Amino acid sequence: MTTSPVRRFLDRLTGRRPAPAAPKGWICAACGQTHDKLPAVAFSAPLAWAQATEQEQADDFDLTTDTCIWRNDEGEHYFVRGVLELPLTDREGVLSFGVWTSLSRDSFFRYLPTFEDENEADRVDLPPMFGWFSNSLPGYPETLSLRCSVHARTGALRPLIELEETDHPLSVGRRQGIPFREAVAYVHAHLDL
Repeated sequence: MTTSPVRRFLDRLTGRRPAPAAPKGWICAACGQTHDKLPAVAFSAPLAWAQATEQEQADDFDLTTDTCIWRNDEGEHYFVRGVLELPLTDREGVLSFGVWTSLSRDSFFRYLPTFEDENEADRVDLPPMFGWFSNSLPGYPETLSLRCSVHARTGALRPLIELEETDHPLSVGRRQGIPFREAVAYVHAHLDL
């Protein structure tokens, strides 16, 4: 975008500096290549599974790539894998987190049959489902058990996670977005890149 001569004159006169343009891509510290899109920060299981012993994982959990059932002394707990997206404020795109959320038994078993390809159209009729955020994201104040809504999506997409509106930095980032440079810094700091 070209700045008009009048705008440049007024900027010089007032001492205002134009905002720097968002970078077109980011350089991966691991491979040295420039990439346009950010990688997702993903968790393969809910935190409860990650904190369990190998024996507990084998005995008490039914874990797939998209669902988890955990049985303990308190009963059964149900989880689904979804996507939390923080929009970028200075360019197109998002910083995506592949995270887990709990669901009630009723919501879990209402959602589960729609996850099969032949039942995908049924997902459109699912209302948002209440859940508890089930991962601790590094670099943020504790995120475990933040209240959220789970929105089923079609097109073989995992559900979209929407955090309850609070002043928690992750919730604020979900609503207001984050700058691209901040997203790149997060990826480098927390993905061993």
